[in-house]
Amino acid sequence: MSFDHRDDGTAEAVWMAAGVGELPALPARAWTRADTLLVAVAHPDDETLGAAGLIRAALRGGAAVHVAVATAGEASHPDSPTHTPADLVRLRRAEMDHALAALADGLGPDAGALTWESLALPDGGLTDRPDEVRAALERVLAGRTPAEEGGGAVVLVSHDPDDGHGDHDAVGAAAAALAADHDLELYAFPLWLWHWGAPEDLAPRRYRRLELAAGDDAARLAALDAHASQTRPLSAAPGDEAILPERMIAHFTRGFETYRRTAPDDADASRASAVFDRLYREHEDPWRYLTSPYEARKRALTLAVLPRPRYGTVVEAGASIGVLTAALAERAERVVGLEASQVAVERAAAHLAEIPHAEVRRAVLPADWPADVGPAEEGAGAPADLVVASEIGYFLQPEELDALVDAADASLGAGGELLLCHWRQPITGWPLDGDAVHDRVAADPRWRLLSEHVEADLRLSVHARAAAATHAVAVVPAMDEAEHLPAGLDALSAALDLWEAQHTQGSAAVVTVVPADDAPTLEAAHAARARDPRIRVLELAPGAGGVGRARAAAARHARGLFPDVPAEALWLASTDADTRVPADWLVGQPALAARRRADGQVLVLGTVDLPAHADDDLAHRWRADYEHREDHPHVHGANLGLPWGLYERAGGFAEVAEHEDVRLAEAVRALGEDRVLATDRVRVHTSSRLEGRTPGGFAGFLRGLLEEGAAEG
Repeated sequence: MSFDHRDDGTAEAVWMAAGVGELPALPARAWTRADTLLVAVAHPDDETLGAAGLIRAALRGGAAVHVAVATAGEASHPDSPTHTPADLVRLRRAEMDHALAALADGLGPDAGALTWESLALPDGGLTDRPDEVRAALERVLAGRTPAEEGGGAVVLVSHDPDDGHGDHDAVGAAAAALAADHDLELYAFPLWLWHWGAPEDLAPRRYRRLELAAGDDAARLAALDAHASQTRPLSAAPGDEAILPERMIAHFTRGFETYRRTAPDDADASRASAVFDRLYREHEDPWRYLTSPYEARKRALTLAVLPRPRYGTVVEAGASIGVLTAALAERAERVVGLEASQVAVERAAAHLAEIPHAEVRRAVLPADWPADVGPAEEGAGAPADLVVASEIGYFLQPEELDALVDAADASLGAGGELLLCHWRQPITGWPLDGDAVHDRVAADPRWRLLSEHVEADLRLSVHARAAAATHAVAVVPAMDEAEHLPAGLDALSAALDLWEAQHTQGSAAVVTVVPADDAPTLEAAHAARARDPRIRVLELAPGAGGVGRARAAAARHARGLFPDVPAEALWLASTDADTRVPADWLVGQPALAARRRADGQVLVLGTVDLPAHADDDLAHRWRADYEHREDHPHVHGANLGLPWGLYERAGGFAEVAEHEDVRLAEAVRALGEDRVLATDRVRVHTSSRLEGRTPGGFAGFLRGLLEEGAAEG
């Protein structure tokens, strides 16, 4: 995270408009004189900004409150011409005394004691000292833990570990680990999030409101005023500016504070590492993945419900020691397992040592989703074909589960699948159970249930992207294409296989249209039909109209294959004989259309690329000029698709010698801009030949690129 306190940041009005004032309320906590609130913060003033109300609530109930400040705040003004770091240490210590006196003011004689200490760690350097931060907080906790069992609760309050400020994140992470290790209640608050964040950051963070009691707001303002070195300039000289400008302070004049509470009875992802590290240290194989007949059968069922025989990239969320990871690797080119426990990750590495295309990484989900898996336009490399979330959903809060599913959705290719597998018995200390996890995803309109297996102890479900289309036909004009057509139709057969895996048998077909006098191409087409009867061959009598006539004839024939299917539910895709489509091309088009419009009535315009064997100079010139991105400007008959109803409304393919695809796109666009989706998420590879079948076609364009290069040389 990179930001500057001098930036304008997100205005308080934006947060209020987004509903921050309407977050759910925190359950009231009854404090007693036996309780201790331990406040762990990075700098003097963090306690006032983040936890003034909670501190006063604990004091009001008679609890002892101890504030542990990791640093003295000596690096707040690194360019100050008037104050050295030593000066700032002295100044901020005095400010801290005055601020805490203000927080304790007016609470009466029965209030608890408020104390503080500095841990003397370097300001601005905590990110590089996680072990020192953790050890320092351990020492503080040891001094505050009741000697006798049942002597009262110790409650922690600290930074949100994803606040964006390195020191805040380091202290927050250490406090979260400490709370998980010692089964303590923890309240985590944001500070700089309000400056750099945006309203969409709220939902997955699971924040709740703590309303301020009478007098708390005034005490907070007085304490904040005591931290004068942060709220007012040290001097008029450059480098002495206030660290907390008015626009930042505005976030801390609300009538409430914001926290994420976690506890042994209400855990979330922030506890995962510590909880599972402890479990794996105590047990070599805590769930008996290697020895349990139940676990072996569950793995077999998981593999059995997968629709495809083989996958490219698989992401496994909740990989544990890598046993299922290894099984998935038998069906995939690459498996990336994600696991919160470092101890489990180390055991997984040993288990997968002989499987080079499988790995398990340490990742606390949903925050640590791998950046190297996802759509190419986002720079992540190859998207995933499958995400497996096995026995992890109920270790997340509902908002965190939603964020995990969002991350899976973003990383999956257009035809990607999501597999869930969870135990169905009660889960203690976590908010969800297995059925709740599956029901939550099943209710998400982005997904469509492909299959489900339910037993007393187990629930398995496979989901694909939702789409309005139930049937699909791809049309392929072919003239003088005996050389390229077989490979193109083989690729389409694979696309039909995936369509049927995600829909029903017999619900998709290919129509290739060939001139009746083109014997070699007809022979190649009929040979492909002999291999795959889902491929239909339409012989076209000689006549005017060229490729436009061929596509239009193929489309009419395609409609006749499924006469009883509603026009809105039949997807019509178009490609070329010299083009190789990926396996998820056919399922991907209508899935992306449904994301654009709920009814799926959208023309999808995909992109093309050259094959790997293309001439290097040609490929370089082509990619320098072509725009592989969302909302690209290209139209290719080799890569487009739309529902039959929309095709009819637009007038279909014009029976012209060339540019019938462009005319169709223009006609659909005239029906509304939201009817067209130009995307790079469905990309095909087309021939790099320089002699084409139409004068203004793709081959002529490539030839022009080389001619331009020759002229430049």
